Amino acid sequence: MVEPKLDPEVIHTEIDLLAAAIHIDRYVIDAMDRLEEDFAQIHSLTMQTFKQLSKNKHVLNDKVLNDEITPGEDVNCNLEKITLYNVQMEKIANSPKARLQRLCACCDRSFAFYGDIIKSTGDETIKLAAQDLASTALDRIGILRQALGSECGCDNLDS
Repeated sequence: MVEPKLDPEVIHTEIDLLAAAIHIDRYVIDAMDRLEEDFAQIHSLTMQTFKQLSKNKHVLNDKVLNDEITPGEDVNCNLEKITLYNVQMEKIANSPKARLQRLCACCDRSFAFYGDIIKSTGDETIKLAAQDLASTALDRIGILRQALGSECGCDNLDS
């Protein structure tokens, strides 16, 4: 099974970007919740990610209510494929070590995803939001690496 990736080409509006960020944060929180028993040192990151998720949900809700625009079909389809893949992978690779590797890979990919949006979009609002999200993703990677050391599979971004 080929793993579907977040596609920066499906991000046409800030609402699409927020929908993708919420999807990422939900996955990260779920993964960390299941890992806290084996890796207690990630609890503070779980709380930080939950706050980010709440913030993004409030911003998205405000924009949807005020502008009456919802995330586009392209982004929803992309996120649905990723969700289905993650459900399948959870059945196959559900050991704590495999879950940790998938969490770290998700954090790496989310940072790259936001970076690709920053490079490719001409929309200043989307670019600024993606920069903020990329910064948060980089912080998340740093915290995981600091908390878990060599157990963390996050890419070495220092080199």
